Amino acid sequence: MTFITTSCQPQELNVRSQNVEINIPGRPGPWLKYDNKFYCYFETDNDRFSSASNHHFYILNENGKIENQIEVPRKLQKTYYDLYLKNDTIFTTEYYDHNTYYLDKPRKTWIETNKGIDLYFEDKNYSVYSLDFGEWGGVTWFENKQTNNQFEIGATTPVVNKLKESYYLTTRNSVLKIDNPEMLDKSNEPYIYQKAVLEERFHRNGNYSTNGAEIIFEYEDKDFFNPTFSIATSFISNDKLYHLYKDSVSTKIGVVENKKLVPIYEFESKISPFRWYYDTRNPVQNNNFQSIQFRTAKDPKYGIIEINRKNIKVTYFNNTYKEPEFGEEKMNMWFENTFEKYYSDFSSLSLEQIDKIELEMSATDITQKHKISTYRLDGRDVGTPRIYRKSENENLRLITMYYYSENDKKIHLVNFEWIKNRNQNQSISDVIYSMSSKEKTETIYKQKIDWISEYLKEKLGEPNDYKTDKNVIELQWTKGDITVVLEYRKRHVELTIYNE
Repeated sequence: MTFITTSCQPQELNVRSQNVEINIPGRPGPWLKYDNKFYCYFETDNDRFSSASNHHFYILNENGKIENQIEVPRKLQKTYYDLYLKNDTIFTTEYYDHNTYYLDKPRKTWIETNKGIDLYFEDKNYSVYSLDFGEWGGVTWFENKQTNNQFEIGATTPVVNKLKESYYLTTRNSVLKIDNPEMLDKSNEPYIYQKAVLEERFHRNGNYSTNGAEIIFEYEDKDFFNPTFSIATSFISNDKLYHLYKDSVSTKIGVVENKKLVPIYEFESKISPFRWYYDTRNPVQNNNFQSIQFRTAKDPKYGIIEINRKNIKVTYFNNTYKEPEFGEEKMNMWFENTFEKYYSDFSSLSLEQIDKIELEMSATDITQKHKISTYRLDGRDVGTPRIYRKSENENLRLITMYYYSENDKKIHLVNFEWIKNRNQNQSISDVIYSMSSKEKTETIYKQKIDWISEYLKEKLGEPNDYKTDKNVIELQWTKGDITVVLEYRKRHVELTIYNE
C-alpha cells in the first residue's frame, strides 16, 4: 500500500491517495467509507439466468482486507438499493418498496426496521425530502418544522449543504442557493411518508420551477447520451462550498465564482466520480464527512474518495480476482471422475457431497433466488437447484445443476451443460470475430459430444435409444431406475442423470 500526498492551495485542502489490492468476486455496488472502514456491496453475475444479480456485503479494513462478510437479506436482493449513514448507523433501503435494514455491527447482521423515509437533510427549522419521478422530473420539498407547510423546487435528489444561513442544492449539472425556503413554490402535493413510502408507488409530475432560488451555477450539456460534465458532490470546508466535478478533460475540485466553476485542484489520475441514481441518501445526512465512488478506464480498478472537511483521501482498489480457467484436460478428467462417482452412488448422493466436490474444484456458486424446475421431475418435491459454474477455456464453460429434495437433501437429478464461455472483458472486435466464426464454434461442441459419447459407451455400453438429424443428436441409456441422456444442438451439449 502506497500513499501520495498533495495539496491544492496552501493549507486550503489536503489531498492524499493510497493504492489497495483486493481479491473479491463481482463488481462494486454502493459503497461508503466510515470510521476507518469500507462498507461495500459487490454484485456477482447470474450467468444466463433471468433473476437480479446476487448481492454480497463486506466490511474491509483500510488495507482492503476482508474483516467480515455479512449475509444480505432476501428483501434486499433486488436490482436497486442504497447504502447510507444516519446518526452513526449504516442503513440500506431497497429502491421500489423501501424495505430498510440497519447494520448491527456487534452481531454482524442486517436488522429490518421501519421503511426508509426520503429525508435528505434536516436542521432545527426544516426537513428536506426529495424524489425522482424519472422522465416526469423530480421534486425537493422543504417542510417547516413549526408550521408543517411544505415548499418545493425542481431539483432531483440533490446533495444538500447549509453554509451560514443559506441552503445549497447540488444536482448533476447545477448549484442552487436558497436563502429562504418559504420563497419557493408552496407545495400542492407535499411529501407525505404514508403516501410516498407505505402506499403503492407514489407518483406525480415533477416540478421544473426554481422560483425562490438563485442559480449560482448551471451547465448545459447538449449531448444527452454522452454527457461530458457532471458534478459528483459538494462539500463545505473553511466556510466555503467546494464542488467535486468531472469535465471532458479530467476530474477537479472547484468553487463557483461569478456563476462559473473555477478549478483549484485537478486529480492526476483519470478517475470518474459518480453517484448511483438509486443511492441518493448518501452523502447528504448532515455529516461533516462523506464518501463517493469513482471508476477508472480499467474495469478491475475503481475506488472511493473520502471527504472530511479540508482532508481528502483517494483510495484506489485494484481487484485481482479472476474466475479460474481449468483447461480442457483437467475439466475432462474432472468430468470422468465425477460422473463415475455420481452414477455409481446416485441413490445415496446428497447435497452435502456435491457441494464438497464442487468447492474442492473452486467452482463458482451461481444458485438462483427464483424458482427453477424441470419437466423430468414433475410431481416431486424438489427445490431450486444448486448451480455451479466452471470455465474450461476461453470458448467453453460448464454449468452443473443439482436438483434435490427439500426434506432429506437427496439428489434427484444432475444436469451438465457445456455452453459458450462469457468473457466480460471482450473487446468489440473480439465479439464481432466470435459472431463471424460460427463454424469454428460448432466444431468445438461437436468435438465435445463425440468425446462424451465415446466415454459413455465405454462405461455404459451402447445407448438404449438414439436419435439424430442434421442439427440434433440425442442418446439415452436406462439401467434400472437411472437414466442418462446426452443431447447436442449445434452450440450446446447437455448431459442429464436422473432416477425415474
